[in-house]
Amino acid sequence: MFNVVVHTADVVGERMAGPGIRAWHFARELAAVAPVTLVAKLNAFRPAAEPFAVLERGTPEAREAVRAASVLVGQPKRGFFKKRRGQRIVYDLFDPVVLELRELYGSAPSVRQRIHVAAEWSRLAFALRFGDLLICASPQQKRFYQQLQSGDAAWIDVPFGIDLADVRQCSPSADNIVIWGGGTWEWLDPKSAVDAVVALNRDGVRCRLLFLGRARPDAHIVERRRESRFDQILADAGPYVSANSEWIPFHERLSWLRSGKVAIMLHRPTAEAEYSIRTRLFDAIAAGVPVVATERGFAADLVEREKIGVVVPPSDVGAVAAAIRRLLTNDEFHAACVRNLERIRPRFAWDVVTTPLRQAIEQWQMRS
Repeated sequence: MFNVVVHTADVVGERMAGPGIRAWHFARELAAVAPVTLVAKLNAFRPAAEPFAVLERGTPEAREAVRAASVLVGQPKRGFFKKRRGQRIVYDLFDPVVLELRELYGSAPSVRQRIHVAAEWSRLAFALRFGDLLICASPQQKRFYQQLQSGDAAWIDVPFGIDLADVRQCSPSADNIVIWGGGTWEWLDPKSAVDAVVALNRDGVRCRLLFLGRARPDAHIVERRRESRFDQILADAGPYVSANSEWIPFHERLSWLRSGKVAIMLHRPTAEAEYSIRTRLFDAIAAGVPVVATERGFAADLVEREKIGVVVPPSDVGAVAAAIRRLLTNDEFHAACVRNLERIRPRFAWDVVTTPLRQAIEQWQMRS
């Protein structure tokens, strides 16, 4: 029987980050055209009435599901490749891991870190040579990967998405809260956000910065990626900045975002910034919260083009402070950004953005 396995090395369940959220929704959307099994690490997972099966990664049942699948969909990870002749594999390259690692490990990586980087490059090269279909999240990503591609697989564009069932109208926030919705990894710039909020308060603009969560759902990635300097950044910020110690539960994230008037996502000027999409941008779109984003990359391009917030130069604390001030004090501008967020929201519904993937699966199914 024709069937699909969606695979992620990340966690799904009560608390999920970008890769887990993406895999979950891929499974849900593909279940409309074929039987689907999602293979993932499980975090406080509660079975629900989903139209697909869920298996714990690494179990005999999961390994057999991967071996027996007609189509495999997932990121290039250890052990994720064709298990038998006749399988088709779709590699999802939305997360530029090789560029993230370059920023994480710096110019003098350890032997272990160099081995890790080499392994990720090897998996990427394998995917670009042997994948039957390749997914990118933006035109910039496709241009980067096509320079490295040695196979002849076709490309489809699937950015991140929004579950429109989570979207609801609510009263505007009464407090001047600025929300940092994702992690604080080395390639990001939480310090500029902190410094800007401290400066605004000292200048008489009352506001507070909230980091939604520090501890990533996948403990292994927490150890590998958490920014060690963040404790000092918080200590220097005083009463104007706070951070939740736990990663926010998936179904609570939009409620937290709606408590804020501004969503902020800043990065340092790196190659990673050029090719990333910033998955937390899509939560801000769903929640209807205007965005402050650093220039370059998918998020900045969308913010500027669709007028859903303010784009700032990298590491420019004055520009960040001015952008936050404008969104907090200019009600007309803030309302216009919210209207634009509501206007573009349907474009990023999961059933819309995954249409090319569903169509590819349907075509393979008809030929099987």
